[in-house]
Amino acid sequence: MNKHASIWHNRNFMKFFTANALANLGNWFDYVGMLILFRYSWNADPLLIAFISISYAIPSILFGQFAGVLADRMDKRKILIYSDWFRALLTLCLVFVPSPFIALPILLLRNTAGVISLPAQQGLIRNIVEDEDIMKAITINGSLFQLMKVVGPLIGGSIAGIFSPKLSILMNALSFTISGIILSRVQIKGRDNDEASEVTEQTSFFLSWKMGWTIVINNQTLRASILFGIFSTLTIQMIDTQIVTLFSTVFPNTPEITGWAIAAIGLGSLLVVMLLHGLSRIRKYGWFFGTGSLLIGIMTGGYGYLQEYNMIFLAVILALIGGIGNGMIVTAINFLIQIEPPKDAVGRVAGILDSILSILFIAGPLLGGLMIHHFGVLNTFQAIGIGLFCIGLSGILLQNLIWEQSEPKSEYRKIVNRDENA
Repeated sequence: MNKHASIWHNRNFMKFFTANALANLGNWFDYVGMLILFRYSWNADPLLIAFISISYAIPSILFGQFAGVLADRMDKRKILIYSDWFRALLTLCLVFVPSPFIALPILLLRNTAGVISLPAQQGLIRNIVEDEDIMKAITINGSLFQLMKVVGPLIGGSIAGIFSPKLSILMNALSFTISGIILSRVQIKGRDNDEASEVTEQTSFFLSWKMGWTIVINNQTLRASILFGIFSTLTIQMIDTQIVTLFSTVFPNTPEITGWAIAAIGLGSLLVVMLLHGLSRIRKYGWFFGTGSLLIGIMTGGYGYLQEYNMIFLAVILALIGGIGNGMIVTAINFLIQIEPPKDAVGRVAGILDSILSILFIAGPLLGGLMIHHFGVLNTFQAIGIGLFCIGLSGILLQNLIWEQSEPKSEYRKIVNRDENA
């Protein structure tokens, strides 16, 4: 019997891994750079800062589900290449904009071009690694994302604080360009499974989309996770982009603290993903979603009392705690998308989840911005922290009620056959 080669010896996966690392690193450079540019350079109002997250959410809401269908039906490698290069061009334009009112439409257009990348990336993994390595590849990719969340904000925030936030944004344009070049050298294996071929070749676009919703509606685990995610994600998004507002209030002369805190969140998430590397399945989602929300609540509530202590070290420690919670939620979502749906529908389910949760990326920042405007940043963080803590605690205590046994996946094929014969 031939010994199975390590995934690290798979050249196509290593090219994919390298390209993904560059794109993620550049994204975090860019994200921190935009936050600092908006708040410290342009002195933007908290409500205007909230529109940064909104510019990420609107494209996913409008096109996320259809992007998932396209990713299941088209050349995933070409999708990623052209998306990277087009976003590189738009990112370069951001370097020269003079105000947030011009930057926001460009961000919106760039994020629209990036909507299809998530489902295409998840689908591409199945075409470049062996079946027995799929979960390992997903875990490695998740670890990479969290590692870049540490390195990217830390370096990007320091560059933006010492030199200029626009230099961080320029480095993202370069990262996108190189990422696309590397992806162009990835070779795809022509081994789509029979079900994938059936879905992509013998069904209409609308029926493919409908089949994706069939999976979500008929899977109790997916339904429960989405409902719980709506409550927790809405609350989290109320303070996500407003961390820079809080730090500019508590630490007005230390803009790089934003990058340090985001890096600490990434470090906490990375530690969790690495500890769970050998996990093959999650059977109690309540422990992951509930504990994750509870820990993020501790971080958020703690930030509400930060001015009383005015300690940068405490801010970083709280961010690390929140990062551990974030890592638990991210791990649960990654396993949820890859394990619960059939293999041929990963892109569609990912697109549906992305579009649903992205609605909250608009409502959350707007509500958070309004609360800060009326009650102050510290009081808002205290209240939201308590809310997240309670949501997380309910997820742990009521998990047997919220998450029941999922229906067998064979039901999906029965429903699909019924629809096709209708």
